[in-house]
Amino acid sequence: MMQRTRDLIRALTCMAGIALLAACTAPIANLPSIPAANMADYRVQPGDELLVTIQDVEQSDRSYTVDSGGMISLPLLQEVEVAGLNLREIENRIADGYRSRNVLTNPIVSVQPGALRPFYVIGEVTAPGEFTYRQGMTVLSAISAAGGYTYRAQEGEVELVRAIDGREVRSRATEDTPILPGDRIRVYEKWF
Repeated sequence: MMQRTRDLIRALTCMAGIALLAACTAPIANLPSIPAANMADYRVQPGDELLVTIQDVEQSDRSYTVDSGGMISLPLLQEVEVAGLNLREIENRIADGYRSRNVLTNPIVSVQPGALRPFYVIGEVTAPGEFTYRQGMTVLSAISAAGGYTYRAQEGEVELVRAIDGREVRSRATEDTPILPGDRIRVYEKWF
């Protein structure tokens, strides 16, 4: 009887240890990896600033901020909806607008990113908050902008939340993962 009680206690202790370890795994362990993205894939959103140049239009080399409705207002064209489009699609939409209104017959349009939406870093970093996005940034450069990891941080992998096709997607990312404007990065606390 005594042996049976000891075996039962060992089994329960072992199961409790396994349950404890399972509870202590990182919250990102079950998240999918983030799909690869680059600035060519980036979709403009409200709050982004665009540098627009239209050849043969006076004072066309200007910056425009995408308003909350996803529009920019251009000379001789009025409002143009740009939210959800990439830079090449915006160039085509503006050129088509000038052609359809017979303002320009062969417009040459260039759209470049200006000040894009900020990104955010929260969790186990020295100075969490909102940061200015620069092209070519990775998770590691974002964490560096936030002052680096704290001593409690789980280093190497983070949770990244990104808007993809109009919905927020939570995923796992490494330090080498490129980030985009508007991304939210969360650094979790390590357990051991």
